[in-house]
Formats: sequence, structure tokens, C-alpha cells
Amino acid sequence: MGKHRMKRRTRNWPELCMELWTGLMIGLYLLFPGFRGYSALSPAKTVLFYVLAGLLLILGAALLLRDLRQKRGLAMGPAQAAALAFWGFTLLSAAFCSTSGGNPWYDPEAHEAALTVSLYVLLFLIVSRWGKPTERLFRVLFWSLAVFCLICLLQMLRGNPLGLYPAGLNYYDGYGVRYKGGYAGTIGNVDLVSAFLTLATPMLLLHTRGQKPRQAWPCWLLAAVCVGIMIWIRVLCGLVGLAVGAVICLAVLCPDRRRKPVLLVLCGLGAAGLALLWFVDLPVNLFHEMHEILHGRFEAGFGTGRGHIWGQMLPRVPERLWLGVGPDMTRYSGLEPFTRYENGVLAARATVTDAHCYPLQILYCQGLPALLSWLAAVGTVLLHWVKNRKEKATALLGGGLVCFLCAMLFCISSIIVMPFFWLALGLLEAQTRKLHP
Repeated sequence: MGKHRMKRRTRNWPELCMELWTGLMIGLYLLFPGFRGYSALSPAKTVLFYVLAGLLLILGAALLLRDLRQKRGLAMGPAQAAALAFWGFTLLSAAFCSTSGGNPWYDPEAHEAALTVSLYVLLFLIVSRWGKPTERLFRVLFWSLAVFCLICLLQMLRGNPLGLYPAGLNYYDGYGVRYKGGYAGTIGNVDLVSAFLTLATPMLLLHTRGQKPRQAWPCWLLAAVCVGIMIWIRVLCGLVGLAVGAVICLAVLCPDRRRKPVLLVLCGLGAAGLALLWFVDLPVNLFHEMHEILHGRFEAGFGTGRGHIWGQMLPRVPERLWLGVGPDMTRYSGLEPFTRYENGVLAARATVTDAHCYPLQILYCQGLPALLSWLAAVGTVLLHWVKNRKEKATALLGGGLVCFLCAMLFCISSIIVMPFFWLALGLLEAQTRKLHP
């Protein structure tokens, strides 16, 4: 009996090590507050990510050597091959970068240069081969998210837990009141907070599928708190991503016998919404801007300056179509800063550092082949999600990814949240490989 247990533990050590690493990535990386508040949070998170990624590379090398000794097949799936292509085109973009002023391989200001993207892809490749979404990992996510939300709520009650705000200031001193920008939780920028919650909230809700209310209520409650925080911080990209993603999830995950009526209802609601926006100019910035766009009136300031950013980037794409300006080199590419005036007075001026649209960011920085490769990797994994939607872990991970991707059409990319995207993508691919070895 003792020998049998010993063999079982020995056989499962890779799985346990991967689960431990994934749990550290979810809990430690999310909740790590840095050492000097929000002013130095990105550099601190970057160092921690590099340390965790280094540990994962060591583990991945050990697992690869074990598989080679055991003469196991090392064949890659289409998603992994596409991710490798994305990595290769990113390295080519960095090697032939013509942008001066920054380093496309690693830059202290541009945290998502080629080195970071390389670690993203390696994370995906290792997790997609040897990772596994488990119930224990979901519990780590649940309790880490609960702590994260508690920190946000205390901040919104004018507290300063962990001393992340400057001394004597709180959440409401942001947004240009006494310091630039809005910050919350252990993520910082409220756009990124909203993007992360857009990834996590659907996972909470989809985990309760098939559960009775007495089992499901903790996830429902935490999901409600997440949505409440998203509303409180007033970041529309997250709410829009959650709403659009929810529609897609509902269409994909609803039972087969109900799919046609559900799709008809969703199409009807979409048509009614467009008609309302066409005929009524609602007194909400987002809806007002959509009303104006539907009538052919577009201004650069729409989307909190996204029109200004996209209007500069898109005409420049053909100039460096194949390799882009270099990984995360947007800030050095000569774009005109965004400015906002109130009553004729300059109210804000900001350097354009990101496209505020992740696919456009890849296209502009790394080129068209890199974007197509990334789309192929993501599209392949999500196709697996659609095919295996009845399996709980698959549905949960795919739902989170879809909502996150919808939000990232309007959000900045950052090393603070993108590792969670690649981790979820890798776990979903790993689950697919488990279901269809």
C-alpha cells in the first residue's frame, strides 16, 4: 500500500507543481501591492512576473526532459503553432524595429516589449501542455478575488489599505482632482481593474451552472460585488465587454433546443437598441457618441480620445504593415499627444502609449502577420470552447476569455493583467487536449 502511494505521488508531481505555480500566479500576482504604492506598481509587478515566469520556464524544461526520456510525443496543436508564429513575428518586429528612443526588446517604460511577449507565449505553451484547471485553482481565484474586492471597497469608503495612495489622499482624489488618473485595488489603473473583473466575473457565474442556490450564492454574491465595483469606477470598456460577452456566452452556452429562440430574442433586442440609439440622443456619453456615429458625425474626442488615437494609428499602419513600429513602441512612434479642453482651457494632455484596442496595438506595433497569428491562436482555442461548451471548466474559461476580449477592444494592454489572459487561454487549451488527447 505504501509503495503504491509513493508511486502515485511520484507520478503526479508535475501536475502538483503546475497547480502550485498556477495558484501562485493567480493569488500572489493579483494581490501583490508592490512596495511604494501606485507610483511604482507597474515596475514591481513586472519584476514579480519575470520571477514567476522564470520558475515556470525551469518547471517546463524539467517536464520537457521527462517527456523526452519517456519518448512521449511532442506534437503541437494548431493553437500552439499559431502562438509560436506570433512569437516569431514579434521577434522579427523587434529585430527590424526602426523606432528610435526606445528599446523594442526591453524598455523600462514599455513593459510589454519583446521580452515580455516572449514570456507570455512561453507561459501559454507550457500551461497548455502540462496545466490543468482544477477545483482547487478555482477556490484560489475565488478567495483572491474576494480579498481584491475587499481592498477596492475599503478604498471606495475613503480608506487607504496597504498605503497605495499618497499619504493623506484617497480614491476620490484621483481623476485629476489631486493626482493624475484613477487607481484601485492591487492592479492600479481603473481601466485594468475593469478588464480583470471582466475576465473573472463570468467565471464566477459559470461555475455555478447546475448548482443549487445554497451552493451557488457565494459566487453570485461575489460576482455582484465585482459588477458593483465596475459600475462605481465608471469604466465603460469593462461594462461594455461584460455586456457584449454575456450576449455571446448566452448564444453559445444555452441548451441546443433553446438556441434558435434565444438568438431571435437577442437579434430583436439588438435591433431595438440600434433603433433607440438612432432616434434618441440619450444623455450618456457612450450612447450620445453612438447616436452621433450612427448619423455619420464622428469626432476625434469620442471614446475618451480613442477616436483621436485610432485616427492617427490606422493611416500609419500601411507604412510598417509587415513588422510594425516595434513591440510596445507606440509611445516612441511620434503620435500627437491627446489633449482635452474644457471651456477653452487645457484640461488634460497625455502621451499616446497604447492603442486602447489590443488587436490594433498588435497590428500597429508588431505588424499584420503577428496579428493574424494571434487571431489564429485565440480563434482556435475559442473554437474548442464552442465545441466543448457542455464541459464545465471549458465553459467557465471560455466565457471569461470572451468577455475579456470584448473589453480589450477598448482597453489598454498591460503586463499587470495580460498574464491572466494568457494563463486562462493556456488552461482552456490544456482542458481541450485532455478531453481530446
